[in-house]
Amino acid sequence: MKKLLTLLFITVLSLNAAGFWTLTGLNKANVYVKNDVSLVSPKTITSIKKKMSSALVDLGIQTKVQDSPTLMIALEDLDNDGTHYVYVRLALGEEVQTYRADKSATFALTYFANDFIEVDKEELDSEVLESVDFLLSQFAEHFIDDKD
Repeated sequence: MKKLLTLLFITVLSLNAAGFWTLTGLNKANVYVKNDVSLVSPKTITSIKKKMSSALVDLGIQTKVQDSPTLMIALEDLDNDGTHYVYVRLALGEEVQTYRADKSATFALTYFANDFIEVDKEELDSEVLESVDFLLSQFAEHFIDDKD
């Protein structure tokens, strides 16, 4: 019986697995790409910025607004015995006010998603772009879910 209840609990959680991040009220954001992968071409970085801006605009989020939250893509390179990996992170960082007694303002990540991919060096740019598309689609899905 305990296993059945555990399975039911896990099933319910997975059905409502949008995550604990909230994107409610997000109406402006700037884009930033932090690239620590030397083999990614500058053209790919430009493409990532365009994809990010386009995704935000498609969701009705204004871009290039001063003092806005920042939607960031970070690319990190890992090489392990000839196998090449890229760790891709998508995060939304913004100034928030805490619920503490002094209501202090602080910087917080209010959304975070990541992807860890094994890449072929010849296909690195296209695989990174595919990962970015995946993370942006997750972000968009989460944003739309929060709107409803």
